[in-house]
This record gives sequence, structure tokens and C-alpha cells, in this order.
Amino acid sequence: MILKTNLKTALMAATLAVFTVGAGVNAQSSSPADQTAPAALAGLTIPDREGVWGDIVYGSPDAPVELIEYASLTCPHCASFSRDVLPLLMKDFVNEGHVRFVFRNFVLNRLDLAAAATSRCLTSEDATKRTMAALFAEQSQWLQADNQLTAIMEIVGREGLNEEGVRECLADQQVTKHIVEMMQQGAKDHDVQATPTLVLNGVSMSFPGYAALKLRIEAQLGSDYLNK
Repeated sequence: MILKTNLKTALMAATLAVFTVGAGVNAQSSSPADQTAPAALAGLTIPDREGVWGDIVYGSPDAPVELIEYASLTCPHCASFSRDVLPLLMKDFVNEGHVRFVFRNFVLNRLDLAAAATSRCLTSEDATKRTMAALFAEQSQWLQADNQLTAIMEIVGREGLNEEGVRECLADQQVTKHIVEMMQQGAKDHDVQATPTLVLNGVSMSFPGYAALKLRIEAQLGSDYLNK
């Protein structure tokens, strides 16, 4: 598999960041909330602390169609997907039990890694979902802030993660390793070469626009859905 040059750089930079993000801050472990990774991500390091690890899942685990998104929190197209497309997916398919939507981080730089890590060092999946939605919705503001880490802290602080908690999270190499491994697995298993990359029932693709994506999902659902 050959990755585009910028993705190769991202893989190397994020791997290096496992050993540098939060350097000099003493991490303290918390009681893990759930150390069981989803089967599809069973090979990932699971941090020994409270947090939200592995897949972020929207919808029923029994839905007949699975749609995975590999996304970067610093990617403008991913922000547009979160703001404009995910609500349509939720309304048309996820809330109706037809599609299970799965979010996986694919980090592109150290700032992305910091945002991804802190969004997962929270106490519940709902808190992580709200934080990721806010990071996407306010992406331009925190990316352009004079102090980007402070801007990230303000967003995750809405869910109760204070400055000390942020610094402990970023100093925990298990957390950053978990996210980097998720990115590496996406590149290996689904040939992710850009963000967002979607995987519809095992088939990888770039986002084709919502109308085309809807048609592909409907084709996966089959005649029973189309003739309802």
C-alpha cells in the first residue's frame, strides 16, 4: 500500500507525537471506564484510565448497514461532513435503525492528536460526541486562536475536563498511542489516504456527496427497504 506523501508524513509525525505531546507533565491514571475495544479494533492499546476508547458509535449495533468515517478534527471537509451530512444520515437512516454510523479518528498533525485525545478523556460516549461536534462546529475559531491548546481546553472544559485533566490526558502515552494505532489501522485495513474516508459495509470510498451516498446506502439495504 502506498500512501500519499502528506499522509505518510502524518503517520510519522503522529507516531513521533506519542512520545512528545504533553512532555514534562506527570500523568495520573484514573479508573478505566471500559477497557474492552470493539472487535474491529481489538488490536489497539486500551489506556488504563477513564475515557472513551475505540469506535464512537451512533445507532443500533444491529443495524444492517455499517458506515465508518475516518476523520481528522482539523480537516475542513470533515467539519462540513459533521455539520451538514451527519444530521441527514441520522434523520434518514441511523435513527430509523437502518445504519450504524461509526467514527474513527485519523489524525493528521499534533494539534489534531491533542484535540482527539482530550475529546476521548471524558466520562461518557455522549460527552465525547458533544465535544467532537463542538470541535468541528468551532473548528475555524480554535485553529485560528492565538493559543490553540487553550481554545481546545475551553471546549473540552464544557464537559468537565479541567486544565489539569487536559494536561494529564496529553501526557498519557497510552492515550496518544491508542489514537495513532487507530490511524495506522485505518491506513492498513481500509487504505485511508485522505479525510474524510468512508467505509460502507467494508468498501472504502471518498465522500461522493450526500445524494450519491444515500443511493449507495439504499442499495445496501435492498429491495425490502426501497419498496416499503
